[in-house]
Amino acid sequence: MKSSSGPSLWPLVLFIFSLLTGLSAREELPITNLTAEFNRISLSRQIELPPSKTNLNQTSLSRQVELPPLKTNLNQTSLSRQVELPPLKTNLNQTSLIRRVKLTPPRLNFTEEFNKTPVSRPVKLTPPTIHTIQDLRNINVFGFQPPSHGFALLWWLCSSETYIDINGDTVLRSNPNAGHYGFHHFYNLFDNNLGDHLLPVVAGVHYYTVGNLNPNTHPGAINLPYDVRRYYNRNILNSNSERLIISNTWVYNGVFNVQSIYITNHYHPGYEIAPNLVAQIRNLNLGNFLNAVGYPSYSPASCHVIPPPGRRRKREASDWECIDMLKSETSVQVVARNGHATLLWENIPWNEYYSWVGLYNSETEGDKNYIADAWQWTYNAQSGSYETSTQIHPGMQARFFRSEYARFVLKSPRIDEACWEEPVQFSNDENFLILLVFRTYYAGVKLYINKSLGSNWQYKDKYYYGWVGFYYRGAPNNSYRSWQWLYNFKEIGENSDYNVYTDGLNEYDITADMEVRVFCNEAYDCLIATTPSWSC
Repeated sequence: MKSSSGPSLWPLVLFIFSLLTGLSAREELPITNLTAEFNRISLSRQIELPPSKTNLNQTSLSRQVELPPLKTNLNQTSLSRQVELPPLKTNLNQTSLIRRVKLTPPRLNFTEEFNKTPVSRPVKLTPPTIHTIQDLRNINVFGFQPPSHGFALLWWLCSSETYIDINGDTVLRSNPNAGHYGFHHFYNLFDNNLGDHLLPVVAGVHYYTVGNLNPNTHPGAINLPYDVRRYYNRNILNSNSERLIISNTWVYNGVFNVQSIYITNHYHPGYEIAPNLVAQIRNLNLGNFLNAVGYPSYSPASCHVIPPPGRRRKREASDWECIDMLKSETSVQVVARNGHATLLWENIPWNEYYSWVGLYNSETEGDKNYIADAWQWTYNAQSGSYETSTQIHPGMQARFFRSEYARFVLKSPRIDEACWEEPVQFSNDENFLILLVFRTYYAGVKLYINKSLGSNWQYKDKYYYGWVGFYYRGAPNNSYRSWQWLYNFKEIGENSDYNVYTDGLNEYDITADMEVRVFCNEAYDCLIATTPSWSC
């Protein structure tokens, strides 16, 4: 069979073959399954592609540090970043403990905290101790000028208001809780100005204070001795600032002990009085003690300041009258002369014709209630005397006036029945004391006998023939004016330690320089006691 004619296919086949053989220099790419090849390429570029939504959990875990915490995983991430995040309300207790310093401190139970705190706490402010009268003078807590009453108050507390009991303890004669003499609690609170307590805070120690002379706030102060109260005047600046504070550690059968004595000027830092100084003060009478601490002389007179005419007195005004009288050592007194009252005035700093001196039955009398015919003009005399016809009796008082209708400027203390002297002990026998006193017009004797001797002391051999005699100072023992046996004394009262007896003679008038002597037998050579001579 003859083939058909037309173009041949071989040239086309050869052209295609040449193209394929021309690629032999390139990398030969094998023909593979396209799906498998695509999967291989996707896995090799995983890091460059964004995470697929279907693989979110796996990629989130691998990039946890870079991504914010997921809401669905809040608790886990909060714990890992606890320092940076504020505490969650649901986890307040745990986070509050970690951040306690930054939070407001909790309210305290002060009662519980106080009970946990020791009551005895050392304090920085410890009062220094005074050991001698010279030190007391040098320190000058109270000052030396009237109206200071602190030194007289200290003398009274040491000499009269306290005593040593059989156990050697210092105890009070009164009950401070009852307000006697104006005693009241001192609470020793923290003082913001001092930055501390005024006195040591010690467990079991209670403090009491005395020295406020205002009778409206402390009625018991009116019972303080006149020598303590005499400078109190509301018109005089600082006439009521001195205080004494005592510390008390035990009370037995109503008796309060005195552990320590402190002196202070209206609760400013003060001083403690050493026990040996208390003993020194007890051995002095008031006049000698005041002289020892710096007063130029002891005058028992009390000053009163007159306001300027037509002007109301101010507390800050100068107390020039009192100061002038103090510098001049002015005094006014009522004294006994042959049983009658005599008025004395000395060293008046003003030369005034119509100044005058008057006699009063008591210190409570008004200025107009002087005793008739018992007053005298001074007639320019700066010192002088006037003998009245009035019989003298305990409690009388003299007053000095600068003009007829003015108030007094100086008054004496009420005259004391013993002229402020203390009983004298028999030689080597502390059970017997003797004291020269006076009644209206007459001289007398008080005999103090220790209660331990009982009521039959007269019949004991020791003083059965003992006797007392009244003498003028300097007279020989056989020149008595009057006398009495001791066993004839009559009991008239008692105090805490002694029964009190009196002679009962009423024979001789009281006068200056009189004294009493006690003898142990009928002879004159067994003198066992002599009282001070009468000086009032």
